[in-house]
Amino acid sequence: MKIIRFSETSDGYSIDSSAYPAYVREVRSLVPTDVLEFMDATWHYEHGDARCPHDARLEQLLIREFDDGDVRANDIEMHLAGAYGNRITLCYSDVQSYAADKTKSEWPAGDGSHGDWLIDEMLVLEDGFLSHEIVFTNSVIKIKHRDLKYKVVR
Repeated sequence: MKIIRFSETSDGYSIDSSAYPAYVREVRSLVPTDVLEFMDATWHYEHGDARCPHDARLEQLLIREFDDGDVRANDIEMHLAGAYGNRITLCYSDVQSYAADKTKSEWPAGDGSHGDWLIDEMLVLEDGFLSHEIVFTNSVIKIKHRDLKYKVVR
């Protein structure tokens, strides 16, 4: 995380996203419309809103490789069970790179989940691509991509 401040504390987590709206205003002309809507949404970090991904759980991470003219390309779909019984889907297009770092859960014992979505940050990179970093309780997923579609189904 470069703009949003996130740290683990003795009683949970400390999250400060107060500098993020200024960053979004600074880069708004550089991002596709759908990405800007996701980055700038008032509900994005409002944990009481069902559209907010906070506390959602990963159900499926689908990586597709396909022919795109003379080259191969990649897309990623992330399917989540939302915190309010809804479903959330993130569709990343023109994926350049991705990484998933998962750790073993300490509690409950034997839990193999990625954990709850805690916080995320979308950044514009120097090469014009976007970087989306998502921190779950037991994992971090980073995706470098060109565009994102975010959908909530209730």
